[in-house]
Amino acid sequence: MEKVRVCFTSTALNAYSETFIKNLKSGLKGETFHCFGDFFPYLSEDKNLQSYKTPPLFDLIKQRTGLIKRPLKEYYLIRYLKSRRINLIFANYGPSGAELAPIAKELNIPLIVHFHGFDASIYEVLTKYQNAYYRMFTIAKAIIVVSEEMKTDLIALGAPEEKLFKITYSPNQLFFDVTPNYQSNQVLAVGRFVEKKAPYLTLLAFQKAKDKCPDLSLKFVGTGELMSVCHDLCKVLKIQDVHFAGVLTPEEIATEMSNSLCFIQHSKKATNGDKEGTPVAILEAMAAGLPVISTKHAGIPDVVKDGINGYLVEEGDVYRMVDLLVNLAQNRIKAAELGNRGKALVLQNNYPKGYNEKLNLIIHSSIAID
Repeated sequence: MEKVRVCFTSTALNAYSETFIKNLKSGLKGETFHCFGDFFPYLSEDKNLQSYKTPPLFDLIKQRTGLIKRPLKEYYLIRYLKSRRINLIFANYGPSGAELAPIAKELNIPLIVHFHGFDASIYEVLTKYQNAYYRMFTIAKAIIVVSEEMKTDLIALGAPEEKLFKITYSPNQLFFDVTPNYQSNQVLAVGRFVEKKAPYLTLLAFQKAKDKCPDLSLKFVGTGELMSVCHDLCKVLKIQDVHFAGVLTPEEIATEMSNSLCFIQHSKKATNGDKEGTPVAILEAMAAGLPVISTKHAGIPDVVKDGINGYLVEEGDVYRMVDLLVNLAQNRIKAAELGNRGKALVLQNNYPKGYNEKLNLIIHSSIAID
């Protein structure tokens, strides 16, 4: 079989919040050509994709005189795909797959589309891409989802079930080497400060738990539009021992996990429909051996089993989250039991080697189909 030459697309090259993209890319076999910049990529890591946003004057003249008969963004990407002898397009996010599907069909290049969360849930996205998604579903050789709920959602949108493959993310290897401190009083939250992660609800739960366990502290890792709201809540409600660490590297996050009692995240469906896929930070915490307190949201129940390797509450149930956080703080043996079970589950189902094998099998199968 010819060596796999993959055009791997994403909206950004190294977004701090997209560790799942980096993990995914690093596990692909063959030669990878990373194109990025938007759902329809216009930049490449090897710098050989001409950006349609800054075209040479000569190309503009050729387009006006009819020598180039199509939009420059298509012209440049097709030229790039041909020059790099690409034999598979791996598009991250549904809108990217939808925009690249016609080119994949025209060039007879197999297309794999990986959905991640918002692309299968935000109302505006689903409305805008409704017809393009349906066309993409017929063209793509495989569609990867990260949770059972996402699979159900895409089937409802018209995706053929036989093309859907559920592959939950794999944490970075370094998190498996973490040994948590179950005697610590630090509660850890990692994620963007956006509505679907509801950091303000996590903060309110912590405030109530601290009334009963005054030694607890909360560390937030990440940034986002709701960070100022959380800062204000701390000031107005006089919530003590809350630390905002900002953006940290994976190595720094692993260190924070080694100094923490548990991981907490109050994910919920946002008002615009936005939902999680399966949060990679939760999988990283489980790999590190931290018990997880989270919600019955999207793909989280696929990996966190309530009362077995962590605790789950209904979306918005802050008071139940308070009770569970207090329970862990007062029962460190239980925290260790839950954390160890979580680590065992991720070792069994989400270890990088197995994750990469599943992805590469789909890639090779898609090329073989063609």
